Amino acid sequence: MRLASLLVVAGAGLWAGPATESVQDLVARLTPEQKVLWDQGMKAFSAQQYADALKTYEQLLGQLPGDAILAKFASEAALNSGDSAFALTTLKPMAAADANDWQSISLLARACAEAGDAACRDANLAHLIELHQKGVAPAGMRQFVLERVKVGENTLFILPSLEPVGVYKIYDLGRVVDASGKIFLRITIESSDGDQPLFAQEHPKEAERGMHAFTLDAYRESGLNSNGQRTQTHFTYQFYVGQPSYEDVRKAFLDIANGKAKPVSSRTGLVVQ
Repeated sequence: MRLASLLVVAGAGLWAGPATESVQDLVARLTPEQKVLWDQGMKAFSAQQYADALKTYEQLLGQLPGDAILAKFASEAALNSGDSAFALTTLKPMAAADANDWQSISLLARACAEAGDAACRDANLAHLIELHQKGVAPAGMRQFVLERVKVGENTLFILPSLEPVGVYKIYDLGRVVDASGKIFLRITIESSDGDQPLFAQEHPKEAERGMHAFTLDAYRESGLNSNGQRTQTHFTYQFYVGQPSYEDVRKAFLDIANGKAKPVSSRTGLVVQ
C-alpha cells in the first residue's frame, strides 16, 4: 500500500507551509547539486524507500539548516521508516514556534502516537481539529495516517478524518495490510444519515444536543464471485451514542485486527461498486 505524503493533496499540487516559503519556493532556490539531492529524495519517497529518502533530506538539511519544508518531508520519511524519535525532535520545536502550523502539528500527533505518548497525541489531534474549525487547516483534510501498528505479520494503519468521508460518513478508517502490502481488511467508524432517525427516537435528549449515532464496521475482502466481481463481507461490531474517542477507536480497531472482537451481524458476498 502506498502512503501519500501529508504535504501533497491529490489534484491540488503541493501545499505551502504556514511560513512564507512554499515547496515551489524551496525548489527554486536550490543549487543544481541540491536539486539533484531533492529529486533523489522525492524519488525514494515515492518508491516507499523512506530510509533512503530520510538520508537525502538530512543531507539537504545539513546545507539548509532550519528549513521548515525540508524538516517536514524528513519527519514524514522518518515516521514512515519507523523513526519516531527523529520526528519528535524535529517537529516539537516547529509546532511550539507556530501554533497555526497544522502540518507540523498533524505530523507531531502521529509521532507522539507511534512513540506511545497518548497525552501528546491527543493534545495535538485536538489542536489540529481546532485549526480545521478555524479554517487554518485545509478543508477536505481526510484520512491522513495518525498511527501505524504491527498486528502479527500484518500492519494496521489508522486514518482519522477532520471531515466525514463518503455516503456512510466515515470518521475513522483502519486499513489492515499484509506483508506484501495488500489491504485485505478495512475497519470504520461511521455515522450514516440513515441511522440518525432511529437514534433520535431512542436517544431524544442526546439528539437534541447534536449528538449522532456511530457504528463500528469492518469490510473483509472475500474474493471474486461467479461473475468475476470483487466481493466483501461486511461486519457490524458495535454502536455508539456520540463519537468515540481516538483511544476507544484505536482499541476497537486493534481488537478486530487481532481477531478478538465478535460482530453482532454480518453480510457476505457483497459486490464492491
